[in-house]
Amino acid sequence: MKKKFSYFLIFLLFCSSFVGSGSVLASGNALSADLILKNGSVYTVDENRSIAKAVAVKDGEIVYVGDNKGVEAFKGNDTKEIDLKGKMVIPGIIDTHSHMYAKSEELFWIDLNPSNTMKKYASDIKKFHKKNPNLEQLRGVGWDKSLIQKESESRKLAPKKLLDEVVSDLPVVMIDNDHHTIWVNSKALELAGIDKDTPNPQGGFIERDPVTGEPTGIIREFTAIALLVKGLPEPYFTVEQNKMGILAFQEMAAERGTTSVFIPLAGESPHETLLDALKELDKEGKLTLRYEIALWADETKGPEQIERFKKLRDGHQGKLYNANSIKIFADDEEYKSTWKQDHLEKVVAAADKEGFRVFVHAFGSGVNATLDAFEEAAGQNGTRDSRHVITHLPNPSDEEMKRLKELRVIPSPQPGSYWGVARMKSYFEMGIPVSSSSDFPVNEFWPMDGIQGGMIAKDEEGNLKPEENASLDQMITSYTLNGAHLMFRENETGSIEVGKKADLVVLEKNLFEVPVEEISDTKILMTFFEGQEVFHR
Repeated sequence: MKKKFSYFLIFLLFCSSFVGSGSVLASGNALSADLILKNGSVYTVDENRSIAKAVAVKDGEIVYVGDNKGVEAFKGNDTKEIDLKGKMVIPGIIDTHSHMYAKSEELFWIDLNPSNTMKKYASDIKKFHKKNPNLEQLRGVGWDKSLIQKESESRKLAPKKLLDEVVSDLPVVMIDNDHHTIWVNSKALELAGIDKDTPNPQGGFIERDPVTGEPTGIIREFTAIALLVKGLPEPYFTVEQNKMGILAFQEMAAERGTTSVFIPLAGESPHETLLDALKELDKEGKLTLRYEIALWADETKGPEQIERFKKLRDGHQGKLYNANSIKIFADDEEYKSTWKQDHLEKVVAAADKEGFRVFVHAFGSGVNATLDAFEEAAGQNGTRDSRHVITHLPNPSDEEMKRLKELRVIPSPQPGSYWGVARMKSYFEMGIPVSSSSDFPVNEFWPMDGIQGGMIAKDEEGNLKPEENASLDQMITSYTLNGAHLMFRENETGSIEVGKKADLVVLEKNLFEVPVEEISDTKILMTFFEGQEVFHR
């Protein structure tokens, strides 16, 4: 009601003189704004891709977009006024694939990334253990698979024995940077009850000694990782730890101009404790991002798990966060399907029937398996505005592109990633609303890298594909308006227009005047979330 009233008030106060952006100009003594940005180059990402000079904000919403003269009518005694001096403004970045909860790993786990020898790994773990003597378990992140394999072969010791030499009385669990593989000691395997007779769960792998069949201490993919982690004294981060991680992530996101994120959970994700942390921060008014959470669907379970998801969804509908989606992990690191097809189709159809959006990780064989499942769900339930998503999808075939469009499935690639995104231009030419993302922390979380990456297309081998170079407008759109569309928020964010939330990013340079190869070096100067400055360089 408040929003409708504000629009009506604006309509009454501001008459029918228009600027290029299509916004209404003020006449007389206009509504006093909280914030005015003027003398800038405002790339609105509206329908006409208008460029304005000034923006006025009141109560977190944009009340004016237009020229410098028109914005003066919104100036009041308490208005904060910022002279942009020609700087570029774009809508807030929307990252539609980010594992935000991994920020807690930096705060509470051992960081093995700076180390590059087994001796240094051992030293880091021992130092952390000595500094935190009361812990019941040791967790870490950032180990090198090739290093552990080489060390194991040279010393003829299983990976678990390498860790046993460092710490044997506590469970030790280390996850690699892509978060698909863990390295554990014997104590962790013992607590989880994993031995030579434990079968591989659907979609997961327990590596074993080829002679004895005993687990080696290397476990791959989420269902198997979850099997191990559930045996730990503290499987996931606590609510308080998650709150600290969320607040730290928000600082990082603001520095990167990001104002909305889509968070797909994985098998080892902190699940309920993360949702409870978001709920508390939302009530405390401390969230400076919009969040959508996708709950992880277990490959070992069927449609019965949807009932649990419904309860979680009902309990987590906050002002700035919700849990309206389900995450499915469709293929593994070798691009092989992790689900039995009939099982996948039943779970997807059940989720779709209950109104969930389904967000699917797929690189290889999982792509068509997922498209088949979406087609089956539509056949059973009828078509709706579901906005289902496939993320990664680095180099879809022509046939896959055609099916994406026909089934209205949204791709969420990572144009700033090391594997490249080969078909950004084709997405736009085919009218597919592609939404760019980071996959933090697997990839570096710098949107300017992604914008540049999409304009210099490469295949998975790193070969240039100039015929697929997207335009700057297309890349900005993929990080703003298309992201808002994916999150069902296109009416409140994603572009700089009257009535939308004042999520704004000020850049040090005009990207349209910067060589493509220098876009990634462009710094973000200020970020505003609903009109509040959350970052200032």
